[in-house]
Amino acid sequence: MPEEDEEKWFEEMFRAFYEPVWAYAARRVGLTGADDVASCTFQTAWRTRNRIPRDDDRAVVAWLYRVAWGHVRNATRGEGRRQRLMALLRQLPPELSGDGTHDEEEVRTAMETAMARLRPKDGEILRLHYWEDLAIEEIGGVLGLTPNAVRVRLCRARTRLADMLRGMCLWCEEAGR
Repeated sequence: MPEEDEEKWFEEMFRAFYEPVWAYAARRVGLTGADDVASCTFQTAWRTRNRIPRDDDRAVVAWLYRVAWGHVRNATRGEGRRQRLMALLRQLPPELSGDGTHDEEEVRTAMETAMARLRPKDGEILRLHYWEDLAIEEIGGVLGLTPNAVRVRLCRARTRLADMLRGMCLWCEEAGR
């Protein structure tokens, strides 16, 4: 199909199916995430337009929903990582758990900075446990460690992370809070 016809077909398909794809996303990730999911879905559709069925609207929308489903999964994984990050913060010593005066962005930035400064082994075990949501035994399988060794390393990594955050003074009196 000539490029001009390809663009025209895609524009028509976009106009016809943007709203259903957006609604599909909104029901799964909420109103704030629906724009991103719909946008990513149509970016993927443009890049892989030769795979989209052409003669059946029901097949087109099903194809778009399948692509959107993948972007929904990515969005929900990101939210899961955020929730696990907050769970990790709740496990830190009370003086590091915050006093409610810091917004989530400040906390996230501090955590990312601290994680980047940790030894790679510490960061990896924390990420496997909190970001990837792996159990102790599963982490052992990934890293070739016994469950006991994983527990010890995870405990030590948490302690080093707490020390790192403490050293950053996000929650210190001298930081102006």
